[in-house]
Amino acid sequence: MIGALLVALALLATGANAVQDTKFGSEDLKTVLERIAINKEVMAAVSNGALITPDGKFGMLKLWIDGCQRAGVKNFMVIAIDDEVAKACENLGVAYWRRTPKATADKAASNHGISAQKFQLIKEFLTLGYSVLLSDVDIVTLQNPFDHLYRDEDVEALSDGYDEGTAYGWDDVYDDPKMGWSRWAHTIRVFTLNSGLFYIRPNERTIGLMDRITDRLNKNKEWDQAVFNMEIWFPSHDNYRTSRISVRIMNIDKFMNSKRLFRTVRYEPQFANFVPVMIHVNYHPDKFQRMQSIWAKYVEGDKTALDKYPVGSCFNAPDC
Repeated sequence: MIGALLVALALLATGANAVQDTKFGSEDLKTVLERIAINKEVMAAVSNGALITPDGKFGMLKLWIDGCQRAGVKNFMVIAIDDEVAKACENLGVAYWRRTPKATADKAASNHGISAQKFQLIKEFLTLGYSVLLSDVDIVTLQNPFDHLYRDEDVEALSDGYDEGTAYGWDDVYDDPKMGWSRWAHTIRVFTLNSGLFYIRPNERTIGLMDRITDRLNKNKEWDQAVFNMEIWFPSHDNYRTSRISVRIMNIDKFMNSKRLFRTVRYEPQFANFVPVMIHVNYHPDKFQRMQSIWAKYVEGDKTALDKYPVGSCFNAPDC
């Protein structure tokens, strides 16, 4: 599962698929990166004007920016897909890159259809030699994430798993009674990587991964997170060759999804004084409200701020 992206992304900076805006964003990507990157790393989020007021004073994107600034992240930027969010970034003095998106095979202006466009943009960062910590806007940053990355694999990603087994993998036994003596078959399972929060390093493999994902999404209406995971995890077989991507799962308590937070962490005494690095509200539809409450708990010190929320999307789930 991925938190629904309420944002859009642009395509490559070169060629007909990417459009440089004339009113805002006179800096090209290379110029922006040279200005803000630290050790050739940047944290990037994408947004449209629906997520922030034109003056930059309110909205989900503003809360995302507040988190970055409070945590001391100097090398963050916004990818603005319209003039409204570009104007808000200018008013806030926040680094941004203005791009107009182009639809992939899923031409609907849905969250999944829009988010499917991001991989061509990530390739542009990688081609320029920069590592990217890609962040959805429905994330609250509480500590500087660059202090908690390992940087030893191609992709370092948030897991949709909600405990150590589901996040890091487990031996799941499949039962087929018709097989008699050999009815038990062992499978290795792991919850998907979340394509809304991952760190990716520039090399031939990762650039190739972006091409493979983009090619599939341009040809077929597929969920970008599912394609992201299939192209990373599926092994070589027959005429198919794996992407050869190496993977690290982010620590589930430092880089936390909202199921982990609302199902477990808020109830456990050992987490009473624990402060995560980033929290992604990916499992819940009331994103902004929960983000505000997360801020109230971890920044403003309101220990009861999360108590009013159900574990899932309603108190009577699945009968919502």
